Amino acid sequence: MSVGQNMNKAELLALFAHASNCMHACLDIPSILRIAVSSAVRLVGARAGSAGLVVDGRLAFSEYSDGQNWLPMSCRFGAEDGWVGDLIKYRKSFIVTEADAITGFAPEVAPGLIEIDQLIAMPVIGKHDEMLACLLVFDKNDGLFDVWDGTLLDQLASMVSVALENSIQQQESRRVEADLEKSVATYRTLVEQIPAITYIATLDRSRILFVSPQVEEILGYSQDDFLANQQMWSEQIHPDDHDRVIAEVKQSLQEDIPFHSEYRICAKGGRDVWVKDAAATVRDHDQALYLQGVVYDITERKLSEDKLVQMAHFDQLTGLANRSLFHDRLDQAVAQAKRHQQKLAVLYLDLDGFKAVNDTLGHKAGDTLLAETAKRLRESVREVDTVARMGGDEFTIILTDIVSLDNIRFVADKIIDAVGAPYACVGEKQSVTASIGVAVYPDDSKHRDSLMTAADNAMYVAKNSGKNRCCFHQSATEKV
Repeated sequence: MSVGQNMNKAELLALFAHASNCMHACLDIPSILRIAVSSAVRLVGARAGSAGLVVDGRLAFSEYSDGQNWLPMSCRFGAEDGWVGDLIKYRKSFIVTEADAITGFAPEVAPGLIEIDQLIAMPVIGKHDEMLACLLVFDKNDGLFDVWDGTLLDQLASMVSVALENSIQQQESRRVEADLEKSVATYRTLVEQIPAITYIATLDRSRILFVSPQVEEILGYSQDDFLANQQMWSEQIHPDDHDRVIAEVKQSLQEDIPFHSEYRICAKGGRDVWVKDAAATVRDHDQALYLQGVVYDITERKLSEDKLVQMAHFDQLTGLANRSLFHDRLDQAVAQAKRHQQKLAVLYLDLDGFKAVNDTLGHKAGDTLLAETAKRLRESVREVDTVARMGGDEFTIILTDIVSLDNIRFVADKIIDAVGAPYACVGEKQSVTASIGVAVYPDDSKHRDSLMTAADNAMYVAKNSGKNRCCFHQSATEKV
């Protein structure tokens, strides 16, 4: 089993986030590739790894890692070279587990890879569907590479793609900024060729002196829009980011430091665009003249990061909170209830008849039923209440600020009616109902785990008492 497979979702999220941050902090592509290889080797528990860039239609490698050291490996592979040909042609990842099929790593090129017998090749695909690079990992330390290893590397490769393209953009912008010091005319010519918005503004940003045409492609507004309305930049910053960004601008001006910020801009048409805004002061000797800045569209990177957060805290089938997030929410709810001397209820729900649906109609119908059940559960409670999927056909709900047991019974009955209604995906012949167990804080327990155990036990009482009903834990009182 790989290191990645031993990690929980939160640990995976931390590893991916660390790799992403390190790659985006790099100033050059070789450093990005080194971080990518080190992360890949760790993720899948490989013995060695390497990364190659696509140069003139060929994969160019310069070094590889054996897990401890970086060693030279100067070679290029073209479409005529066996497995590389398939990789370049189809741009799809694959696993090779036959040593004879792994060619190209001669002893004089990579002596540390002579006896390899496993390989995962993972292409790094750019936003225009072109192949930018390739990650290679060799020889799993424990067993054979499997599909989950490929899934982990695929997620890493998407992050590498964004980092590489951002690095290319940043290198281009640095080249353009150097030319700007020579001539405004040269500046105007060059900035229109890069995939980012460049601008010149007064030191306090009260006036935009120049903005490049890319502003229309990225934000939907023309150059004339920005130059005619000097308040547009400030007005279009997302309300949730506005005060922070303005404070960062003031800090940059007061402390005479470069401005760097990531925030959302409301583009024309209502779309939110995440941008990375970097600006520096242009000087004539010691005299500060104006700000010269570049704005990159980092929406794709932010979506990738949000996806990782979603994977770590939410059930991918139903969109509900997962077990980990439910535990966090319950800890918070218990702490709040204790602080305000309130009561809360934990509902543990199991579907009656779900196994029969899976057995007779298949897992696809079962998944559809679970997704529909999740929707019905969300509609049966308040927005402030937490609904989670614990796994399989088991769900949990936190009801806060409980006034009486009648409140709980009302919600439980509502859920039973909602879940018991017919499902189009299974037909009228299949009956699906809910058995619910309830535990109340602090009557049944003052601790998270024992509350859940009490609710779980009450749920089994409901099942054994005929199903399609709600049962309270035996220590719950009638007067709350």
